[in-house]
Amino acid sequence: MTTPLEKEIATYTEANPRSEELHNQAKNHMPGGDTRNSIFWDPFPLYVTDGNGTTLTDADGNKRTDFVNNMTTLILGHRPPEVVAAVAEQLEHGLSFPAPSPSVVRWAELMCERVPSLDKVRFVNTGTEATLNAIRAARAFTGKQKLLKCEGAYHGNHDAIQISVVPPIDQAGDAESPNSVKAFPGISDTAANDIYIAPFNDIVATEKIIREHAKELAAVIVEPVNGQCGMVPSKPEFLEGLRRITDELGILLIFDEVIAFRISYGGAQDYYGVTPDLTCFGKVVGGGMPVGAFGGREDIMSMWDPQEGTPTVQHAGTFNGNPMTAAAGVATLENLTPEKFDYLENLGESLRSKLRQLFAELEVPMGVTGVASLFALQFTSTEVVDYRTFATNDKDMLKIMFIGLLNEGFVMSNRCAGNVSTVHTEQDVDALVQAVRNVLTRAGYA
Repeated sequence: MTTPLEKEIATYTEANPRSEELHNQAKNHMPGGDTRNSIFWDPFPLYVTDGNGTTLTDADGNKRTDFVNNMTTLILGHRPPEVVAAVAEQLEHGLSFPAPSPSVVRWAELMCERVPSLDKVRFVNTGTEATLNAIRAARAFTGKQKLLKCEGAYHGNHDAIQISVVPPIDQAGDAESPNSVKAFPGISDTAANDIYIAPFNDIVATEKIIREHAKELAAVIVEPVNGQCGMVPSKPEFLEGLRRITDELGILLIFDEVIAFRISYGGAQDYYGVTPDLTCFGKVVGGGMPVGAFGGREDIMSMWDPQEGTPTVQHAGTFNGNPMTAAAGVATLENLTPEKFDYLENLGESLRSKLRQLFAELEVPMGVTGVASLFALQFTSTEVVDYRTFATNDKDMLKIMFIGLLNEGFVMSNRCAGNVSTVHTEQDVDALVQAVRNVLTRAGYA
């Protein structure tokens, strides 16, 4: 008997022969045909040839409404005219230089003007580089080595932080004092030994861990919205508690806002009213170009100041603050007005509300998480507030929904997380909700 997942995969395969052909060709030169694990899925990923507004076109000519926006990056949608014009203008003058460009100055001004924690900022090319440098700063500034992060949080692809990202529950230990579990082979043993793991959104348990190891801790790093577990927002008291405890104990607080920056004009710290010592950025701040940034307090950021000799902490990079990314970043930030954030928050809340109504109507064991423009489908009747509750998701149903939505003409992440952009409309929201209903009907919920 053919299962619902097998039916969805058969439909998908039949509709995307050119993508399958390209994937088979890619396997000749890249392991598994893949160079970015987050956009790989079975039986093969789509190969996209065009993006415009809310629409993606693939190699087979299929058009789909994009609700993932390159993993939350494209907050103004695909090819926004203002950003395209800025990049085209810079292209006339050059791609990159062995010196700074005027646009990087404006870019830094915009970041520092709108983000409460930023006295100074530095630019890199990925969110991974941003968290790597923020952690390095914390260790240099405090003279301490160890870190604390939340279970189920992804902070980039470097050893220091690739710990307990999606740990097997049978290895994860006690929920109130989780084990440090290496994400995969190749991560150094010292990385696992240099980090403590806390339960997200549980300030009582987290405070106990912090106080126990305070003399060793350089920093606590946290995502105000946990992307890995499905855009799960922090409880306000969790972030407030982290700020109170780290202030008291002389530990730096780092916010990873690579995703969460998009929830408010001044980022998640503006939304929650909690100011960290350092903040990491990526995605939206580069307008679709490769980007990362980190910044914070003057006394910490001064460690990179080269004006009086060799800076305390070294940091170079051929494409840091490059003019193409700076041009796109400036154009994006200048067009992200408070009014546009209000629009995004209202549209996101409308989508989450309509999905909840649908799940209640069909009596399906599902939920939805998210905040502002972010959302994710949760395939469990348990309220998802942290990694352990996220782990109760029905993974088979997730796969059915993901492939089923592709068949319906919608793109989300392969974890069924998504986000709205400023060019999405209420009609797009209604169409997505109807598509979710269609997939659930085919899966036997009706």
